[in-house]
Amino acid sequence: MGITSFTTARDQLVAAADERLTGEEACAVIVRAFALVAPADAVAVMTTDPETNLPAGGVVLGFEPSHCVPFWDNELLDPDFNKFNDLARSIDPVATLAEVTDGDLGRSPRFNNLYAASGASDELRVVFTAGSTCLAIGAFVRCDGDVYSPTEVSDVRNLLVPATNVLRSALAHVTEPLTSRGPVVVLLDADGKVVSQSADADEVLDDLRIEVDGVLPGTILVAASRARSSRSTTRLTTRLRGTSGRWVRLHVTPMEGDDGIVSVTIDAAGPGDLVPILLDSYGLTERESDIVLLVCRGTGTKEIASELAISVHTVRDHLKSIFEKSNVTSRGELVARLFSNHVLELFEDNVSHL
Repeated sequence: MGITSFTTARDQLVAAADERLTGEEACAVIVRAFALVAPADAVAVMTTDPETNLPAGGVVLGFEPSHCVPFWDNELLDPDFNKFNDLARSIDPVATLAEVTDGDLGRSPRFNNLYAASGASDELRVVFTAGSTCLAIGAFVRCDGDVYSPTEVSDVRNLLVPATNVLRSALAHVTEPLTSRGPVVVLLDADGKVVSQSADADEVLDDLRIEVDGVLPGTILVAASRARSSRSTTRLTTRLRGTSGRWVRLHVTPMEGDDGIVSVTIDAAGPGDLVPILLDSYGLTERESDIVLLVCRGTGTKEIASELAISVHTVRDHLKSIFEKSNVTSRGELVARLFSNHVLELFEDNVSHL
């Protein structure tokens, strides 16, 4: 598309990183920027829960609503090319279906089951990572008969850093106060239809619903499908972010019997849910996260070294790395950047429970 388009896309992303965006708004900025360098006919850019890698919210355009659950069933259950989890562990987090299949898209179950009927000619996939943590995923499907060119793929790859900065910035901003509103419950049958729900569930569901969704948010349907298919646990817990910017915690429990009914409980996310997400967004190691939690409790360098059984010099090295990753120069700035806007006050009361 040319250097002008690339520069415009990069500038849009750099500017957006300084804005207070919700997760959905951050995804929308990325969609618009990537469209300048690699146009697509159908797009999905979704933030993910770093612990489960399930979608937490985002932007979906051009896809049929009925494709939501099959799309994620393919990702979670079927052997296929360019799986998001594989890309997150790969050296290169950008790949096209045409390239990996040597132009024979019919080798991909995802293409045959979801894309072939719409005349798709290629799919470009992207994962947005901070360290080893996957913050978001992107799928860009082209139906114009062309495949993505090496230049388009390269441009997308070169936009990953500013795009990830936009996502990281959005994660650090909680745009709605965390509330103590009680949980709501929804019962779903095997087809994803509502059997029963709490009287006040509609408001919560509306906040989680994006434009492509039907009666139920696709993120809930995906989690329900994952819970039904899991053989290692009887309950799945993940986190979602509504269009308001408010985080919620989702618990999905299959009910006894063979009818496929699941119970979905949604309640407000607390500091114990949000702090790990904020730390993950900066790509901190487990040890670095431990040190950040101690810093937020006001623990000094010598006390941190004693509690973690490491040297003072090692603590200082970790702090230097933490400051670099989070783009701050002091402990106070670190706390303000990571836990601003309603999170810090509650975090201080709950840090001992993390």
